[in-house]
Amino acid sequence: MDLEGKIMVIHADRLTLGRNVHIGKDAYFNCRGGVTIGDHTIISRRVTIYSYDHNFKKPSCLPFDENAVNKPVNIGRYVWIGMGVTIAPGTKIGDGAVLGLSAVVSGDIPENAIIVSPQMRIVGYRDKDHTNQLVDKAKFYKYPSQD
Repeated sequence: MDLEGKIMVIHADRLTLGRNVHIGKDAYFNCRGGVTIGDHTIISRRVTIYSYDHNFKKPSCLPFDENAVNKPVNIGRYVWIGMGVTIAPGTKIGDGAVLGLSAVVSGDIPENAIIVSPQMRIVGYRDKDHTNQLVDKAKFYKYPSQD
């Protein structure tokens, strides 16, 4: 592994790196749900990877509750990930893919695909009745103190 500078890795015990992986400075990886990076992959600066999400679809409080939903990220071999890319929980990136500058990616990325950020789009909605019930009951998440 080759590091260009400081990076932040949360749950490093759940990070699996192949051979000859390069990671640029200021990368942030939260590996709670597991992150695997294949051989000969180059990751540029300020790349963010999350492998878990908050429970927000039917939480016990708003905007989410304390339950984490683990969703592993799998990055193939000889992948090039450009500067500022964000990789969402549960993403699978095929061998040889290229993720362009500041792309936000999720889902399955085919082998050798070249990805750039698409236009913003709505991908779903929360359950409105459930949300309204939680608002009426003043059920809101309190972030743990960092003291």
